[in-house]
Amino acid sequence: MMPSSRALFLAGLAAACLLGLATPGAQAQGATAAPREIIVATAPVNSPLGRWGGVFVERLKANQPVSEAITAGPLPNVALLQSGRVAIGLVSLDVAAAAWGGTSPMAPGMKFDHLRALAPVAPAAVLRFVVPAGSGITGASGLAGKRVALTTDDTLTEPMLKALDIKATLRRLPLAEVAKQFADKKIDAVAVTGLEPFALPPAQPAVTFGLTAAEIATVAGALPGVAAATVPLPPTPPAPAADPAAATDPAAPPPAAVALPPQPLPPSAGMWTWLVATDALPEDVARRATEIAVGEAAPLAATAGLEASPALDPLTNRALPFHRGAATAWAAHGVTVPADQVR
Repeated sequence: MMPSSRALFLAGLAAACLLGLATPGAQAQGATAAPREIIVATAPVNSPLGRWGGVFVERLKANQPVSEAITAGPLPNVALLQSGRVAIGLVSLDVAAAAWGGTSPMAPGMKFDHLRALAPVAPAAVLRFVVPAGSGITGASGLAGKRVALTTDDTLTEPMLKALDIKATLRRLPLAEVAKQFADKKIDAVAVTGLEPFALPPAQPAVTFGLTAAEIATVAGALPGVAAATVPLPPTPPAPAADPAAATDPAAPPPAAVALPPQPLPPSAGMWTWLVATDALPEDVARRATEIAVGEAAPLAATAGLEASPALDPLTNRALPFHRGAATAWAAHGVTVPADQVR
């Protein structure tokens, strides 16, 4: 297949995955032509990453025309970037690594060589385990030989356990069925990777734990894009309403104890989403986009409703080369991207 045919194929494939696209300016002529208008491929509406993308686009609009392509997520975004239909996109690094290596399900055998890394944004998934209180399981190593439930769309737990050489029996089922499976003693633990907090019903006391720092390092060495990430906490239970009559009734039962807010857990391993650009993006735009993602990381995360995660470390990226403009921005923040990782 000729390169021009590949570009057309990817453009059509990615366009079929778009949920919405703001009116673009003049289209790029070929995969490496820079568009007059910067189009940013984000994520589904009302998702945390979708909200982050919308705020980021507003920030980037200050000096140039920018529009947002609302998409289904990282898979269509890599195809849109490779084809030249968008200039920047939100892509999880496992998807980016597969696309760069020619194993993307969007186009198996095709190397997406126009992708360039800018900056980490937020975890796309964070691994933690929930076990019944009193189970005796206190860490990932204790899951060896146990029955571990995975959600039906979980693609993170199995490769992480494999990287840690932990052999467990894995069963896929909806999270809504987990409580009953625990009650029936059919599972010993559940792995949770979504960004939404998770907790069992109050009638089922449970313990949540992630991976240790050493385990995170081991998994990060095996899987591109993995780095430490904050574990989402369940919300604090609402306090019971006060009964005014109880204050003057000596026979009234004592007030119920107020539930303490969930205590933060040490960071676990997360698969991170990054801002990824096409190699056609001008260096000054790549630098500014990276500056926004890095310099405004905290307010962007807060606006999007994302958990505050450990400090952004660009060198956890082993999936893609960096854009030259991004490397310049990182240097201004005291981080030197190795020259052999910049293209």
